[in-house]
Amino acid sequence: MSVSQLVKTAIQEAAGNVQIKTFDFPWQSYFDSTALGQAIAVQAPNSDIVIPTEVPIAGFGVGLHPDSQCPVAVKFKSSAGVPDSQTMVLVPGQIVYPHGCAPFSGFTCGLPYGWLGGGKAQLVIMKTPDAAEWWAPGAEVVIQRLRMIIQANGAAPTFRYGLPIGFPWKNAQRYNSVTPTAPFPQGGQAVIAATPTRTELKLRLTTLAADALVLMIVKNSTPFDENQADPPALSGEAETIPVLFPAIVGAYAYYPTAGFSYPVPGGALSPSAPLGYGNHSPGVTLAGDNATFCFLNESGNVALTGAYVDIVRYGII
Repeated sequence: MSVSQLVKTAIQEAAGNVQIKTFDFPWQSYFDSTALGQAIAVQAPNSDIVIPTEVPIAGFGVGLHPDSQCPVAVKFKSSAGVPDSQTMVLVPGQIVYPHGCAPFSGFTCGLPYGWLGGGKAQLVIMKTPDAAEWWAPGAEVVIQRLRMIIQANGAAPTFRYGLPIGFPWKNAQRYNSVTPTAPFPQGGQAVIAATPTRTELKLRLTTLAADALVLMIVKNSTPFDENQADPPALSGEAETIPVLFPAIVGAYAYYPTAGFSYPVPGGALSPSAPLGYGNHSPGVTLAGDNATFCFLNESGNVALTGAYVDIVRYGII
């Protein structure tokens, strides 16, 4: 996968001296059984904007509609056509008037470098100084997709990086098919902070006779395992998230799914506890730019060892 994929765009005139431009950005992380958490698209590290698109539309302000599925990086041009020196990153619901009461002649936009999601984005261009839309920021979007392998219970597990909350993610690595042990670094200094909200998981098996318990084990999460030093010292301690995949019922082949957010009611994994009490899974709170994790088979079903789990992480930006 590369950034050479075309971005679908559409332009729409709207009332109130605004103009709408819609984009459909390709996903920057994907599911792969070989690359696993290193399955990310190629992004040039010397560019702040991924898949840049020139927009020759003059105006005074630009807003990213709150229904957008990703942030957008924008670099404006002055009324004389000279590009600004700095790239701005808009999150859904955010509006910027880059030159105050002075107009811009156009801009370049695309995904911010280091972003691992994708999807649709709608830019609203304010064509007059008094054209304005007022939105509340804080959209929930897909922040990452990846695939992991389930390892045997009791084994010394292999931990992998893969639960970032800052983008660009400083520990991002892209799979090197020629030399898998030497992945390409594709990290950077974070400019977007995501607050993880929920995680969806799909077990890549179409035969499962009984409910299956898998442990997601996380090391060096930001909440529990980083101290106040700069850079932070890491405890190396591990915390667990129990994930219960439901049995497959009937003859139709499908993949069982599970998920967690904060908090998971205690009854979900502790039947003896009243619903909403007792044990719960911390889930999305166990994450961080330095975090590593793995999955262990605790089901007693050997078929799960070596099977894969597809993961979709959501967060508020």
